[in-house]
Amino acid sequence: MRIIFASYPSVTILGGGVEVQMRSLAKELQKLGIEVDFFDPWRRYDFTSKPLIHLFAAHVGTYHLGRAFHNLGARLVVSPVFYSRHSPAYTALAVRLSLLLRRLGPVWTDYTFCHDLCHMAVRVVPNTRAEADLITRSFGVEPERVAVVPNGVDESFLDANPELFVKRYGLRDFVLYVGHIGLARKNPLRLLRAMKGLPVPVVLIGHYVDTPYGRACLQAAKDHGQALVLPALPPGDELLKSAYAACGVFVLPSYYETPGISALEAGLAGARVCITKHGGTTEFFGDLVEYIEPRSEASIRSAVQLALNRPRGDALRNYVRENYLWGRAARELSGVYEEL
Repeated sequence: MRIIFASYPSVTILGGGVEVQMRSLAKELQKLGIEVDFFDPWRRYDFTSKPLIHLFAAHVGTYHLGRAFHNLGARLVVSPVFYSRHSPAYTALAVRLSLLLRRLGPVWTDYTFCHDLCHMAVRVVPNTRAEADLITRSFGVEPERVAVVPNGVDESFLDANPELFVKRYGLRDFVLYVGHIGLARKNPLRLLRAMKGLPVPVVLIGHYVDTPYGRACLQAAKDHGQALVLPALPPGDELLKSAYAACGVFVLPSYYETPGISALEAGLAGARVCITKHGGTTEFFGDLVEYIEPRSEASIRSAVQLALNRPRGDALRNYVRENYLWGRAARELSGVYEEL
């Protein structure tokens, strides 16, 4: 069996969870005998055979590509990576209104891009039940066309050793954030402000985006006095693993996550974890982490303090290892492909 993986053009420039998801699943699927090709826009494809194409992320960045695949006869599998803080009823109403307005002219929203791509798909594969519920109730996608396939983590994070990071930077038991620095959805600015005054260093690792928000993050790190900002590290890098193992607590304060691959990596490396409560994270982490209301600095600060006071143990580490390795996710996804 052969599958084509595709996503938005900047996925390998910006990095992040979608790229990690695609590369990790491709690696594990190939172990199962499924051949995975990454879509090449400069290559000519034969669509007469109705190839199976897995499109990762359903938004403006993938819409025209997905529509072209669909119109040429390819069978689409879509991983939406979609979440909304609004209720399904609100989202469904917003979609209906935008579809009505579209009859009058080019009126589009994030909701309608995702709605259309999900309806083009022969199968929709969200990461969580919460995302699946939004897709079915907000967009009217039939439940039988939806199959939840969770995200995963590379087993090598089990071998994380804190000494590499400690030796290089002289830091241990710090607050760690891994993600984009400059994108408001990830919320690092509020994290930095919440940590100001606490007697614990903060380390941010990630791609810096030169936006007003990104510059505000750098200024907040400077004002903090004990904040270290490091450039992004490649997925699976030994220094990244070591940072997870060396930190006192890993914090992912995003407005939502579906469910946050870096938090799974941190948990498998032995870190205590604080994470947003929005986006299906409770399905993945249960009562093994501290949850954050991302719009509240007080909530972030309180969760970090609670996590730092948690006894270290292997409960989260063992839970992630038993349930969320990429090999298991690939087996579930291969079952979806086999059905098609």
